Amino acid sequence: MKITVLFPELPFRAEWIFPRTADAIPRAGYVDSLITRPLVEELTSVAPWDTLVTTPVDPVSFRGDVRGRLGVFVRAFRDFASKHRVAIWEGTHRFPISRNQLQGSTWLSNFNKQRGNRRSHAGRAWKRVLVILVLAIQDGWCDVDILLDPSFLHLPRRGDKVAWFPGSVSCQANLEDPNLHRPEPTSLLEALREIDEAEPWRIQFRGDLSQHPGRQIQRLVSKFFNVQPKTTLSSSLFDTTPQFPPSWIPFVAVTSDWILGRASLLHKLL
Repeated sequence: MKITVLFPELPFRAEWIFPRTADAIPRAGYVDSLITRPLVEELTSVAPWDTLVTTPVDPVSFRGDVRGRLGVFVRAFRDFASKHRVAIWEGTHRFPISRNQLQGSTWLSNFNKQRGNRRSHAGRAWKRVLVILVLAIQDGWCDVDILLDPSFLHLPRRGDKVAWFPGSVSCQANLEDPNLHRPEPTSLLEALREIDEAEPWRIQFRGDLSQHPGRQIQRLVSKFFNVQPKTTLSSSLFDTTPQFPPSWIPFVAVTSDWILGRASLLHKLL
């Protein structure tokens, strides 16, 4: 089974943690004048992506000190999330830069290319982590439910409708109530606080984990606490993340029973 075939299925449907639908451009509009080099530099200078990884999140479906191949996957994922937190954060905070803005600013043009590169690098890195997950599943350490655990972050796919339109929250509020006269944000930092408060899924509920959809799934609680994996080797053999040769990444042997069960299971996740 090619990992490129399996890969699109495992980062679950966008509606698992992200909205089902979204307008290409909000009906109320947004404040595109905020997209300038000084305001983007001000935003990035505070490293808002650190919010995703600075607060430890206790897993609900497995032990925090889990060993074996599941432990290898968990540690590999944590390394991935730490290294690629900028790309993960940008996945739900990618603001549009118009053609005129790109043509008028070499800096914005370079910034746009760099965030695209970050997304590509993160996608490739995630596939390498996914190899470890598949091996853990094959050995019976867990199943695909593991990715529903609130301790994991999700990287939006390119087709997911999660773009950030700065100032759209204020614009929408004023459209719904013309007498409100809510001030529009004057910086991207203000717009960021506004959107993350209104749409906590953008920081994957790190502000209040009680809202995370994974906390509402009872079957996750302690699901992988007492698993009986097929692997009989000492778990100490898996204490470090294995360095898979490049030839392993495109191909992973997946049992036919697991492949057949995958599709039906994914449709039952919600």
